[in-house]
Amino acid sequence: MNNLNEKSKMDFMVIGFAIFSMLFGAGNLIFPPFLGFLTGSAWMVGFLGYVLADIILGVSGIMTSLNHNYEENGAISIASRVDKRLGLLLGIIMITCIGPAVAIPRTGAITFEISVLPLFPSFNPLVFSIIFFGITLAFTITKSKVIDVIGKVFTPILLIALAILIIKGIISPIGDMSQTPAISGSVFGEGLAQGYQTMDALGAVALASLVMGSILSKGYTDKKEKRKILVKSNVVAALFLILVYGGLCYIGATASTTLNVNLGQTGLLTTLTYLIMGNFGKVLLAIIVFFACLTTSVGLTSVAAGFYEEVSGGRLNYKVLVVAICVISTIISTMGVSTIIMVAGPLLDIIYPAAVTLIVLTLMSSKVKSNAVFNISSIVAALFGVMNVLKVEFVQSLPLSEVGLNWILPVLIVALITNFVTGFKHKEDELDADTQIL
Repeated sequence: MNNLNEKSKMDFMVIGFAIFSMLFGAGNLIFPPFLGFLTGSAWMVGFLGYVLADIILGVSGIMTSLNHNYEENGAISIASRVDKRLGLLLGIIMITCIGPAVAIPRTGAITFEISVLPLFPSFNPLVFSIIFFGITLAFTITKSKVIDVIGKVFTPILLIALAILIIKGIISPIGDMSQTPAISGSVFGEGLAQGYQTMDALGAVALASLVMGSILSKGYTDKKEKRKILVKSNVVAALFLILVYGGLCYIGATASTTLNVNLGQTGLLTTLTYLIMGNFGKVLLAIIVFFACLTTSVGLTSVAAGFYEEVSGGRLNYKVLVVAICVISTIISTMGVSTIIMVAGPLLDIIYPAAVTLIVLTLMSSKVKSNAVFNISSIVAALFGVMNVLKVEFVQSLPLSEVGLNWILPVLIVALITNFVTGFKHKEDELDADTQIL
């Protein structure tokens, strides 16, 4: 019995560390310090908004894997109650965005620009991309080992490096916190907006399948066992994310009266690291960014390959797909971070509202009787994403437009009306059935 308890404890810690690492990409490294920098002494209020939009949504995305049968629903469980054709389309777009088209190549590009260039200014970007995605390939090619490699090997190194930076920044603060936030709007809203921009919910939706696959491979097949392990793992991940993000946000706040706001997010991060750690800061930041990006790259490559294998009915082999994704990502990553973000931004803005909508509905699936609620709500969310990209005037005047969440109220109204109408029809059908029996 003791051995079983020890195994369970080890498993949820490893899985929790892996969830932390896969959600903690380089984007998550630059947003919290910038939020603290903008909000000054009010950083905790802004941080609460960030936690809601990033950590809560991310963990919720992972939790959706419990609501559906993993073996039957596969990689995108949130699309299992959507029309098959719509679900397939959403799944392909989501996986392609967080896979070989955007997120995976971006990990290589960010690592090169933040970790390599400051130390080796003349290093060839193509050579680095080949090395980076060669490492990704080596750790991803065996699907069943991905979570264990991330949780046992990469995460401890990442956490130690982050702890050195954060503890030093707390012990020796850069300066005083500004008493007046450097933003004119809501501090909480700014935190919400910064957390939303990480788009971790989209990644979490796909990573949920990888996490659940790892849980099943470790022998947890009973529903209660799966829930227990997943909840514990998510608690571990959430606690470390809160500690790391909170520490980074605090460090940014201590520089709010010292540095110029025109530095930008990446410039602020590199400057903060130098002020805290001196020249060693460049090396430390290189280590942090490398492992933050590598864990995300490994996790997303495995998920994308598994998804494409699944939708092809096994005609495309997982290992072949991993190689193909790494080659494509190598090529795209040489375009640079700015170009990748510029090209991919509109597509992500369109699909993200639909993904968040499906996450929330999936977590409330026991209360949603009809699949029509999933179909109509996700379509409306995607339409609002399109209108936001096109900057349709009336959409920009809706509540929460300033933080990019103007789609929430319309989607909520549509979901409630659809659920009420379909629920009423469901009751009528039941009454008709009872009448026929009598």
